[in-house]
This record gives sequence, structure tokens and C-alpha cells, in this order.
Amino acid sequence: MKKQWASFEDRVRDIASHIWGRPCTPKRVGGVNLDGVVVLDSEIHCFIEMTENRTIAKVREDVIKLQTAKNSAFGKGILARCFCVINGTPTPGMVDAGVEQNIRVLSIDDFTKMFFDFSSYRVARDASTFGSAVNPLTGLSDETKYVPVRYLVEGRKTDAGSADIANFLRDGKTVVLLGEYGSGKSRCIREVFRILSADADESFCYPVAVDLRKSWGLGEKGEIIRRHFHDLGLDNLQSMAIKAFNAGSMVLLLDGFDEIGSQAWSNDDARLKVIRAKSLEGVKDIVVSNRSGTLVAGREHYFSNTEEMLSALGASPKDLVVIRAKNEFSDTELLEYFSNLNIEADIPEWLPRRPLICQTISDLASDQFDAMFGEEGNEIEFWNHFILVLCRRDASIHISFDPDTIYRMFVHLARLTRSKNANVGPISLHELQVAFEFATGAAPVEEASAMLQRLPSLGRISAESNDRQFVDIYILDGLRARDVANSAIGGESAIQAICSSKWTNPLGDLGQRVLSQDPRLGDKTKLSIARRAFEEGNVVLASDVIASLVRSNAEPFDFENFELFDGNFISLTLSERAVSNLKIRDSVIGELKFPASGWSNSSISNCLVSRVAGLASAAALPNWVKADADHFDSVESISRIRRIGLKPAQEILVTIIRKTFFQKGAGRKEEALLRGLSTFASKSTSTKIINILSREGLLESFRGSEGTVYTPVRSQTRRMQKILDELGSSEDPIWIEVSQL
Repeated sequence: MKKQWASFEDRVRDIASHIWGRPCTPKRVGGVNLDGVVVLDSEIHCFIEMTENRTIAKVREDVIKLQTAKNSAFGKGILARCFCVINGTPTPGMVDAGVEQNIRVLSIDDFTKMFFDFSSYRVARDASTFGSAVNPLTGLSDETKYVPVRYLVEGRKTDAGSADIANFLRDGKTVVLLGEYGSGKSRCIREVFRILSADADESFCYPVAVDLRKSWGLGEKGEIIRRHFHDLGLDNLQSMAIKAFNAGSMVLLLDGFDEIGSQAWSNDDARLKVIRAKSLEGVKDIVVSNRSGTLVAGREHYFSNTEEMLSALGASPKDLVVIRAKNEFSDTELLEYFSNLNIEADIPEWLPRRPLICQTISDLASDQFDAMFGEEGNEIEFWNHFILVLCRRDASIHISFDPDTIYRMFVHLARLTRSKNANVGPISLHELQVAFEFATGAAPVEEASAMLQRLPSLGRISAESNDRQFVDIYILDGLRARDVANSAIGGESAIQAICSSKWTNPLGDLGQRVLSQDPRLGDKTKLSIARRAFEEGNVVLASDVIASLVRSNAEPFDFENFELFDGNFISLTLSERAVSNLKIRDSVIGELKFPASGWSNSSISNCLVSRVAGLASAAALPNWVKADADHFDSVESISRIRRIGLKPAQEILVTIIRKTFFQKGAGRKEEALLRGLSTFASKSTSTKIINILSREGLLESFRGSEGTVYTPVRSQTRRMQKILDELGSSEDPIWIEVSQL
């Protein structure tokens, strides 16, 4: 807890009392008044003079006082150790003034180091890694400049920054920092450490940042603190650190309560609570015993509920502050992060804004970056890279953890979710155990139980349940696709297992593209898997494979008169590949994406569609598509037009048509017509499109009192309605010409 002293003398006396564990009080010795005297025993005393007057004359005066008192004490059989403490840096002359008399002249900072040498600790700590704030590929400390982010504070309307967290700790609060994997908890701790370090000596409040992953099996506060200093090569400071902790002048920053291994595995919830509590005994000892502030960070879903968490950590509600890291950067934070790294890129919409993902991008080689985020971009290549980074990062927690094991578990768990009612779970503890056995061939024991409870992207389904669920669809969808591909090349038994399963949850857009671009599977193999899955009853798998086969590919594909019914698609894209001889009927389609490109001898009939993308009404559906759709793309406002996904020039054309032909009024002034179009593209593009419409006899203009006014040629209304209905599917010459701008 931050100390405040009424005077410099009070500060020195307080520090002296902590150094020697005895009271330090003013006393008259040998006829002189000393600022401070510490009686170690009957034969050894410490004499201290304190001065804020940093002149050599004042120092010499204090040295004489100390020498007089020292000689007087010696005559009584008392050995005196003498110190002259200056509120500043002593000059060589000041130091020399005391040397001949064996009197140490030193600064307040050097005197404080006799209690706890924080400057040496800070250098060593800064040179070491902070939790998972590392480069996941090299294992070295992540030196990226910290991006100030805000954290949610439970029970408060206002959020908090790292400086606010530091103040909570200075005030003696227990702060529990919760966050999912890759949300920046360790970077937060590193920043809080930096803030607290800036005035640690002045405030007598020393931050000590401990990575709990290195504290396996330690059940007592002293063991954790000593191990931490030993790991930093600071064995000489271990006793000092214990003394500082006992004095209430140490703020503990404990990173990774979910990374301390338990020594057993159990499927029984009550037994697991006991196991977790046992593994956190040392952390609880610190939280309960520390008279200063303590921060404990980890993943919330490690515990069954909040009550168990607080009990296991020993946190008292009276002095508790619960803070949650946000899962993603805001747009402003994202831009600042990349700006700090001198990275210039148009961040695609598909990219999750999670800090770990952004860090992964920053570590890409230039050729990888260009391939993934260049003009074309490649989300699938990035996903493949990211999942490897994720597994390596989590495996680094303990030497016995293997990236391939974690990956195989991920894929197995993703398979389990295919038949779950909630899409992402629930996954029971027994299923976690089975996944581990599948990946390793052995039951989980010792450290493995901790890994299972803290797998990245898994979270609790509720405070009342110990079951897990995937909290990151971005990861889950790709893993499901990998599972299909792995099974398809895994031999007859693997193919039989997936084709005969009863799945309810299909692949999303990302998963379809991951499966589509998996180089291990040819299109003919995929088609045979789709046929077999359909015949054996796994229509979701058949739907997934069909959806992947129609994704981006320059080569036309013949489905050989494959007919699917009772299918289930999250999305079905018609614009990326020329397709023939495919019939889909009596199926459910979440999103049907137009325009259709090169589909022949194919049909979609009697299907229920939640949303049709790329068309604005049922009238624009081609005659080979018969669907009952709930929603079509809306062109009723600029904001809705922007959500359709058209090219900028197309968006401008749609907006101009809507404003002139389908809004009330006889005409539109040029200023009103162009208003808002700058959000799509430059003014010159808007002007070009107006000129095209005027040239083709769709708009007329006249000079009004406030500039040019444009009016629609009403005989062209039906034609304009058709363009708005068909949007990207339109073959109107106007649409084609504008699309080329």
C-alpha cells in the first residue's frame, strides 16, 4: 500500500525501522541530538542523521555529530554503525567526508536499497517475459508498444485503464483481472508493473510480477516469492523480498491462476473444485496475507462459478475489484496498434480484432503479410497460420504440453459440437477427458488436467455449470472444416464415422472456404464424400461439402446430377464458381448469396431461406430458384446499401436511382443528390455516374435557383426497379458500365 510521510525524516525513520526490524526514534547521545537511533541489541546500535540540505557544509556538520555520538557510545561498550542520509545524490566530496570516520554518506535511494533493492529487481524483471506477452514463435518478450485499452469494471458504469488499475493496487485493493485467451491480460500486467515501478521507492510500494505458470506445486507465499527471485537469478534478494512482503510494501501481480497445475484429474465437479483449490493454495496465501494490493489474472472459465473463484483465491468482497479485459480491440485501438508497428494495411472485415491475432499479424514475414493482406488477401492462409500459433502458444505453458496434442484435441472437440443443440457446446468434463485420450492415447493426469480446464477459445456455458463451450466461432468453424478433411483422407473407418453420424450444425462461411482450399482433397473425392454422407444420413456433412465445392474456383464443376434434399446450409454462395447438374430441394438455407454465375442445368427448389443477399426482392430471383425467403437486401437507406457488399461505384448508382426514381419529390438538387455519396467513393466517381445516367436518357436536368436539379425520366422506372431488385445479378448495360468504373 502506498506510503505517505509527513516529512523526509519520518520517511527515513520508517525505512530504517523496516531495514532492521526495530523502532527508529530520535535520541540524544553524547550530548548531541541524533535524528534516528535503532537499537539492534545492547552492544550494537545504528545512528542516522537525515538532511534535505544538500551542501557539503551540512554533511560535514552531520558527520561530526555522528562521530561525537559514536565515540560516546564506544566509551560505554556500544558499537555504532553510522549513516548520513541525503535527500538527493551525494557528491564524491560528501562521501569522502564520512569515509575516514567509517560513516556512510548515501542517498535516500541507496538507503532504501538496504531494505529492498528494487532497481536491481526491476532490471531483471524487465529483461524477462511477462506471462504470455511473448512472441509466440520465438518465445522472446513481446516488445510491441503498449496500446492503451479500457477494461470493464464489475459493478461500475465507468471502465478503467492501466493507470486506474495501478491506483486500485496502491489503495490496497485485491484486483481480479479476467479475460479470454489472447485478450491482453499479460500486457496489462506489464503496463501496470511499469506504472507502479515509476515511483516505487518514493511510495514504498514495490510491484513484483510473478508468472504463476512457473509456480507449479508451490503451496505457500514464501515459496512462490522465493522461486520467482531464484528464477530471475536474484537469490541474494530473496530475504529482502520476504521482508518487503511482510512489511506490506509489496504489490503482487500474479499472472495465470489458470496455469498452475493440479495433481489429479476427476470428472466429479466437487472433486475438481478441491483439486483447483489445492493448486491455488500458494496464491490464496498471498492474497490473504498481503497487506498491500494484489492483482490476480486468469481465464474466468477455469472455475465453475464466481463463488468458487473468490474462495480459491482468498479474495474478500470488501476490498475486491473485478475487472474484465475486452476480447477485441476497438477500431481506434487497432489502428494505433498497427501504427506503432509501422504496419500499413487495409484491415479486412473478416479479421477478428483480438490482440493475439493482431500480434500474430505483426510477426508475419513480409512475403507472408503480402500474401495474406495484400491486394487480394488470403483469410484461409492466415487462419491456417494462426491456429498453429495458437497451439504453440498454449503448449509453451509447460514443457510436457505438445502443440500437436492440443491441435488434435481441438479438432476432436470441434467434431463433438456438430451434434450439440447449442452449436458451440456444451462440452462436458468427461468429453474433455475423452478428447485428451483420443489425442494422446492416455488418460489425463497431473499437469494435463490444468490444460484441459484452460484450453484457449473454450469458456464456461454459465456460472452454474462446469461444462465448456467454444467462445470463438472463428476458430471453431475452421476446426470443423479441418475435421472433415482429416477424416476424408483418414481411411475407410474415418470416412464411415463421419458419414454415418447425425450432425445438426453445418459449416459457416469460413469453414466452407477452409474445406474448399484444403490441398489434400480433390473435388471428385469431395463429391464422393457428399454422396456417401447423403446416402448414409449425414445431410449436414453432405451440405457442407456441396457448399465448399461451389466456393471460389476458376474451374467449372459438374455435380453429375447429384440431388440433395433436406439439406442444411448456413450459407450457399452462387457467385464464385460455374456449376452444372446440381439440384437442391426441400432444404434450409441461412443465406443465399447472389449473383449467380455460370450455374447450368441446376435448381434450388422448395427451400426455406432466411436471407437473400445480392437481390432486393423476390421478383429478381432467377426462374431456376424457387425459395420462400424471409429477407432480401434493402436499398432503403445509405447505411443499408453499404451492408450489401457492392462495389463503391455500384453503391453510388443504387443510391442515385433510389433518390431520384423512388423517393418523394419531382427532382433532386445536385447538392442533395450527392450528399452522403462521399462515404462510398470520390466526388468525381459520383459525377461520372450522374453523367452516364444523363447521357443514356435516364435523368434530365435543368438550372434551378440554387444549382442544377435532376429529375427522373419516368418511362424508365420499371427498368430502374429491375436494377435495384437484381443488384449484383443485373445484366443491364448501365449496371455493367458503372461496375467497371
